[in-house]
Amino acid sequence: MKRAFYPKEYAALTRLGVPILIAQIGFTLQGMADTIMVGQHHAQELSAVGFVNSILVFAIILSLGFSQGAVAVIGSLYTQGKNREIAEVLKASIVADMLQMLLLTLVMTGIYFCLPMMGLDPELLPLMQRYYLILLPSLLLFGFSSAFKPFADSINDTKLSMWILLASNVWNILFNWLLIFGNDTLHIPEMGIEGAAYATATSRLLMVVLFLFVVFGTKRYEDYMKYWKKAKVSWPRIVQLNKLGWPIGVQMSFELAAFAGAALMLGWGGKTWDAASALASHQVMNSIASLIYMFYIGIGTAIAIRVANYHGLEDNHGVRCAANAGYQMILLTGIIASALVFGFRHELAALFVNSADAEMFQRVSEIVAATTVPVILYQFGDGLQTAYVNALRGYGEVKVLMKYSFLAYVVISIPMSYLFGIVMDWGCYGIWMGMPFGLTVVGILYLLRFRKITRHHEATSL
Repeated sequence: MKRAFYPKEYAALTRLGVPILIAQIGFTLQGMADTIMVGQHHAQELSAVGFVNSILVFAIILSLGFSQGAVAVIGSLYTQGKNREIAEVLKASIVADMLQMLLLTLVMTGIYFCLPMMGLDPELLPLMQRYYLILLPSLLLFGFSSAFKPFADSINDTKLSMWILLASNVWNILFNWLLIFGNDTLHIPEMGIEGAAYATATSRLLMVVLFLFVVFGTKRYEDYMKYWKKAKVSWPRIVQLNKLGWPIGVQMSFELAAFAGAALMLGWGGKTWDAASALASHQVMNSIASLIYMFYIGIGTAIAIRVANYHGLEDNHGVRCAANAGYQMILLTGIIASALVFGFRHELAALFVNSADAEMFQRVSEIVAATTVPVILYQFGDGLQTAYVNALRGYGEVKVLMKYSFLAYVVISIPMSYLFGIVMDWGCYGIWMGMPFGLTVVGILYLLRFRKITRHHEATSL
């Protein structure tokens, strides 16, 4: 009889996952702070922030995904006690991550110049352009800091990123409040959407400073940093990180493409709904869904770490236990989150939209309440794919990720969203109704692939 209860893994995943969860929530709250405070300042600015973030987040996700390629390598080396090699991987990872983000920043610059040609609402376009231009250079700062989180996480020290992201989040919220609304006492002018952009950009600079100080200025990682000066940045290591990182980044970006495509389609407006209220509602639901997902990714990243550690020891049984236990934890989280979202569906809009604009507030409230249904429907598929895609990443099995995610998101989710949202004119509700299909398909594909490779590894090791 197969074992279905894993108390050891629940404890280990919780120990690793809780700091990751807190860090991810902090990361999400940076975006939510912009959303809430900008929404309280002006609803049109909320629409602009939502649209721009749905574009720039591609670079963020590609950078995060790319950097995760180091987890399979460092996690495996960690259980083997190869500290010198870990230092070499970290140095190579910094170089690889910066080169990748430089490329992505150039691509995002090109998209900025294409904004006037996208058929966007002329009232929103100037707001979008100002917010976009301020955030663009800070992508390089984010790319640099991205290399340090997988390093610390993979050696089972997940608390470092938690504290740094929390500090960055506090900075972002404080300066959002000061810059968006202004402060007469401190002689700070009211900057609105531009203030939100400056707060986020400077918070990314803070993350870089803190990571550099802790990693190189303290003895926390002395066992690894004593090899730093002699560690070489080898071309084969950079190639290895690219082979692992790009499939993960692209896989994550395909999922994101479904949400970015949703924002673009909502920006067109419909026969029975307007772009501003639809985009505002989309941003509200995207913030809520992202918050739920942070719980998933906290557990999911812990799965990747545990799988990489077990894989380094060639413990195939441990690999399966870690993945299955993680999925059970994610499933329980999804059930609880779905109940809360449905129970408070009529109150969600009030957290993000200024009720002083009564007409806009009423429209957004109604749309948000209805859109909770498809958001709840996709929790099963989202939880499934989060658990087993991270298991595959920890295993270093990443080649199939792009193929599966392209099928699920680009071939299935985006066309379904277009059908329901635009063709059938269901607006924001219809756009989100297309999401559960792709998420469920890709979750099943990842699960089947994970079972196949673990069974193959077990058979060849006999």
